[in-house]
Amino acid sequence: MSEKPYKRGITPRARIFDWLAGRFISFGGIGIIAAVLGIFVFVLAEAWPLFRSPEITAEKTHQVVGPFAIGLDPYYQTAYAVGPQGVDLLRLDDGQVIRRERPAELVGREVTAAQRMPNDVLALGTDDGHLLVARILFQLDYSSGQRQVVTQFAVERLIAVDPAGESLVQVAFREGDDGRSVAAAITASGRLVVMMAEQQQGLLGPGERQARQYELTANFDDSTTRLSSPKSELAEVGKATQVLLDGRIRQLLVGTDQGRVYEWRLGGVEQAPAFVGHIAVSEVAVSALGYALGEVSLVVGDAAGRVSTWFKVEEDGQRSYRKIHAFVPHASAVTHIAASARDKQFLTADAEGTIALHHLTSEQTTFQLRDDSPVTALVFAPKADGFLALGQDGRLRRFALDHPHPEISAAVLFGSIWYEGYGSREYVWQSTGGTDEFEPKLSLVPLILGTAKGTFYALLFALPLAVLAAIYTAEFASPRVQGLVKPSVEVMASLPSVILGFLAGLWLAPLLESHLLGTLLLLPAVPTVVIAAAWAWQYAPEAWVRQVARVGEIYLLGAVTLLVAWLAYALGPVFEDLAFDGHFLRWLRQDAGVGYDQRNCLVVGFAMGFAVVPLIFTICEDALSSVPSHLRAGSLALGATPWQTAIKVVLPMALPGIFSAAMIGLGRAIGETMIVLMATGNTPIMDWNIFNGMRTISANIAVELPEAPHQGTLYRVLFLSGLLLFMVTFFINSLAEIVRQRLRDKYNRL
Repeated sequence: MSEKPYKRGITPRARIFDWLAGRFISFGGIGIIAAVLGIFVFVLAEAWPLFRSPEITAEKTHQVVGPFAIGLDPYYQTAYAVGPQGVDLLRLDDGQVIRRERPAELVGREVTAAQRMPNDVLALGTDDGHLLVARILFQLDYSSGQRQVVTQFAVERLIAVDPAGESLVQVAFREGDDGRSVAAAITASGRLVVMMAEQQQGLLGPGERQARQYELTANFDDSTTRLSSPKSELAEVGKATQVLLDGRIRQLLVGTDQGRVYEWRLGGVEQAPAFVGHIAVSEVAVSALGYALGEVSLVVGDAAGRVSTWFKVEEDGQRSYRKIHAFVPHASAVTHIAASARDKQFLTADAEGTIALHHLTSEQTTFQLRDDSPVTALVFAPKADGFLALGQDGRLRRFALDHPHPEISAAVLFGSIWYEGYGSREYVWQSTGGTDEFEPKLSLVPLILGTAKGTFYALLFALPLAVLAAIYTAEFASPRVQGLVKPSVEVMASLPSVILGFLAGLWLAPLLESHLLGTLLLLPAVPTVVIAAAWAWQYAPEAWVRQVARVGEIYLLGAVTLLVAWLAYALGPVFEDLAFDGHFLRWLRQDAGVGYDQRNCLVVGFAMGFAVVPLIFTICEDALSSVPSHLRAGSLALGATPWQTAIKVVLPMALPGIFSAAMIGLGRAIGETMIVLMATGNTPIMDWNIFNGMRTISANIAVELPEAPHQGTLYRVLFLSGLLLFMVTFFINSLAEIVRQRLRDKYNRL
């Protein structure tokens, strides 16, 4: 009879339960691994679309008449094109012309230039120096049971921009809410003319409209030669090629064939445009000018195909344009620029028909699309999900664009970016703004630094305290003290983080601010006095030593520590009066140049350290207690003191466990949310100052995620930061396990 693989006396029922328990434990372990992998896959799937390449689809092509300007309604259903005789309105689904608008003001005139402005206002320049201002209105009609866009064309005014009646080749027009308007144009001969108008207010309502015409050609030339150069130098100045007005009607920009952009400041009608200065933007002609969303950044295209963006930066007390971003160049001259009304994207087209998509913040050129016919007009869809391009051959091409996260790149997330309004490249996290023109700032570097900063200061407080306390409890404390200290510290671990954060933010932070100097005195005073007391204790009478030893030295040590802490807080105001005239915080801010926030890393170090200490202490104490007692006995038998035994025998053997405790405490501090959220100012700054706050990755997720649009850019960036935190924690734990195993193998051979 063969021997069974089970011990004698085990019943079949026990064997079945043993088999089921083994399978259940195995299933539980596999389930935990699967759950962790599932979380990782889910977070990765939410973050991965951030780096997806854009998809461009050519949808339809329609034949139209207008070669000058195109636009479309907010619902992407109808479009309009400006031609020599007027405006064509058409449906985008089939290209059928709805209506041809030929206003009476264009009878006997021909459109030679056009500009489309916000709110679908059209400025049409004619061959006799006039500017026709018209508006395209879109209304919704649901009478048929479906949404239909009804378009209307309305002429607002006809402006005689050039009294000489010369043909206009470039036009710009802006009108403010106060009735003030400015029309600027470049004529066929290169003259620069400006017409400024203003609605006068009468006693009983609006009065007459006052207008004044300025020809800046002479002023333009004289201002560049500073009124002292002979006329022979005018050839060096060049000829105007592009004209641009800002939406606030404060600035006029003109590009020339010498690669310069000139700026005038605009005021009232009675004030002539004031020349500000010029900048050299290229070595060749400026062939296109435009604004990105918000009209802070100027987009410049030149005859060599280069595309760059500029905005004003303050230098030496003056604000002047400076080149900020450069993009992938075109093969030929840039002819058109079309900015998105939704974000910081913009399209550029060149003389050979290539269309490129760029993003201002990320400095990316996401695609270049080539067509056979040169582009004569270009417009973005209202939701940035497509665009229209009008070719020289009269074809209106419609493209669908799927690029939901254009503002994201590795450089934006982890590199320094020169944002609008900033004086240099910086790492900034600012996910929301007050207007739709806001430039998102989604650098993860301040959050990573904040996480490292909070973790560092927390461990700086917790690690020495927990490890030394564990060594004392395991090696020197009496059984009575051990039975009191260890359960008390373990109870500390059960305190909720939100309670610790609440106490840190509302009680500890104001207390530290009012007793800051006394708190700083604690750092050198407590270790110094404790070490001095320990040195003096060896010279104390033996009767005192035995009497205290019966009760426990820990109580005497606690009394000394509390006494030193009380003295530090009591003497802090006295020292502050003597050394800092009673205003240490003012000296810190003004004289030392060190900022101070009430909720800062010092508060976080105490509060989060208080949360981490029980975890590190428990694991360290268990590791020290698990060292075989015969090693201690052998060391003591050879004449070593208890302290020498603890440091040179017990501590090396327990080092793998202590290292594991430190790594687990590090992971606990990195992932802490509520304490950091409530005890700091949550300001994502790049600063290691212990008196300033910070924002960690976990706190940022807690703050931003409830307000983040589902599957939006911010939503996915938060998941990416969570993925980054997951990977860093996994890497640290894996590295810690490898080091722990090697340390254990090393000391097990001793």
